[in-house]
Amino acid sequence: MAVVASETYTSVSAPIQYAAVRAFRGGVRIERYLWHARRILAALARRCVQMLSEAGIEVCAPAGAFYLYLDFSSLREVLVQRGIHNGAALCDRLLQDSGVAMLPGSAFARPGEELTARLSYVDFDGSRALAASENIPLDEELPEDFLELWCGHVLAGVRKIAVWVRGEVER
Repeated sequence: MAVVASETYTSVSAPIQYAAVRAFRGGVRIERYLWHARRILAALARRCVQMLSEAGIEVCAPAGAFYLYLDFSSLREVLVQRGIHNGAALCDRLLQDSGVAMLPGSAFARPGEELTARLSYVDFDGSRALAASENIPLDEELPEDFLELWCGHVLAGVRKIAVWVRGEVER
């Protein structure tokens, strides 16, 4: 319960509270920012879900936010052969082998033996991605190369997870 509470009820810093107040007031500027941010994050989520699913990892497409919850249960036999029996060992080994960091499902009150983890997909320069998005009308899809150009670090990390799952090591 303490783990769940720490993720749910921790205090938000004063600068974040002021930013939230500003966001809730609305206006054209904040609405434009939100539309572009949502468009980028939705496109990035779709791409990450596709890449991870193709690697055999179960992942639900998020409805919002910037986290994916990964389930490696279908790969249990392969992971057990590597000495990985739970989410914590999975995350430790993935970090050691590939440099990609995730939090085990147990950090979110899931059973320790589950092969689950949470992955954040915001390891990119948001201001640069937003500036690039502003040059593309909101009624148009982002160009095919947009995510590689502006969110490439995230995609590289997801590729490393896919390579690692297949038993290869890539740094």
